[in-house]
Amino acid sequence: MIRIKDVTGALSGLVGWEQNYSPLDMRIDEDLTRSDSGLTFQQVHPLLTLSNLASVAPNFDGMTFPAYSSSANYVKGDLVTSGGDLYRAIKDGIGHDVSDITYWMKTDLFSDWLRHKTNASIAKAVMRFVNEKLNKGTYKMLFENQTLFDGTGRIVDREPNRSNVCGFELVPIRAKGITTKINKIGLQFSKAGDYTVYIMHSSLPEPYRVLHFTKQKDNAMEWFALNDVYLPYSDSAIDAGGSWYVVYNQNELPEGSEAIKKNRDWSKEPCTTCSRNDYASWVLWSKYFEVHPFYVNSELVDTTDGLSMWDVRDNNYVYTSNYGINLDITVACDITDTIIGQRHLFADVVAKQVGVDFLREFAYNSNARANRSIINASKTEVLYELDGDSASMKKSGLNYQLDLAFKAIELTFEGIDRACLPCNNGGIKYRSI
Repeated sequence: MIRIKDVTGALSGLVGWEQNYSPLDMRIDEDLTRSDSGLTFQQVHPLLTLSNLASVAPNFDGMTFPAYSSSANYVKGDLVTSGGDLYRAIKDGIGHDVSDITYWMKTDLFSDWLRHKTNASIAKAVMRFVNEKLNKGTYKMLFENQTLFDGTGRIVDREPNRSNVCGFELVPIRAKGITTKINKIGLQFSKAGDYTVYIMHSSLPEPYRVLHFTKQKDNAMEWFALNDVYLPYSDSAIDAGGSWYVVYNQNELPEGSEAIKKNRDWSKEPCTTCSRNDYASWVLWSKYFEVHPFYVNSELVDTTDGLSMWDVRDNNYVYTSNYGINLDITVACDITDTIIGQRHLFADVVAKQVGVDFLREFAYNSNARANRSIINASKTEVLYELDGDSASMKKSGLNYQLDLAFKAIELTFEGIDRACLPCNNGGIKYRSI
């Protein structure tokens, strides 16, 4: 498991693009020139000039974007125009003027395209690193796609609406590098309608995530797939350790709706003879986190603007209810923090991966609007620079150099974490020659 957005963000700026000072209309955004390693992508290959990149970029003529509105809710990455200039949102927010550099960055379409392509190549390099570790058995998935329990609650078993905030407290294993991912959330309530679920952490005053769902059926358990909902031991937004909370506010439920609860005792292991699947699932997930159903009176919670973290000493634990919630989860070794902590080791890999991807862009020119003489090389010549001489037994080309860079970091990371990145010692092998 890897939190790819976190890793891509951490590796961005490790290698940068050299600024183009002539002509001035080819200047790129300053964040693209950041290079913590001192390397630039232009050093990878002579063809990687900004002029050549511009020749294979999309035709931006005629593209339009909405004007900035102070009442619109913008998310990171949105593009708006104001005063004839283009701005990109760098944080989610509403009502923040484009002059607020905390939320907006002035940009242009070529810089935005270059940023997107560069980050895509960084993500590609990271995923190759992870997949190679998986294939060689030096990276572990602990278990995948397990539900907290099987089946559904009986329709007659209702959880009365008492104006509480209720749900699950999840306490993960105190081990850095192991992360729980919520793949899906199941909701069983008596009424169809709109439901809001909050993911809270004990170290954060505001919700970590706010999830909105629309149930289509009364009484039935309905499952909703989630994107990138991770509960790490630690990351840049939370303190290490602590507890996670998957909750809803009963005051926000559709009128007349009540949770339908699963009849089980969460304070002990499931009955082995009642449901083998339930017990087998519990054996897997109980090694890595605890589940504590609870409620807290909403009068003790600040709900002025959604939901704020409460004093956990006000929690009331009730082990006979699931409050209408079930979770589908995966627990895996998470090497996100390991990679971020050793990010400097990826400088050569990132530089060469970006170089390989852009040279292939030159070769195939998917936007089909550049005269081949602009980039001073034919398709055959570019492919030779990428893949070397196909008629020769000796490997060469930038792609081969990228393979060597990956082998270098493979050896560097082997054994760095005995639980999640162990050595692959195959022992002595005998074979005929």
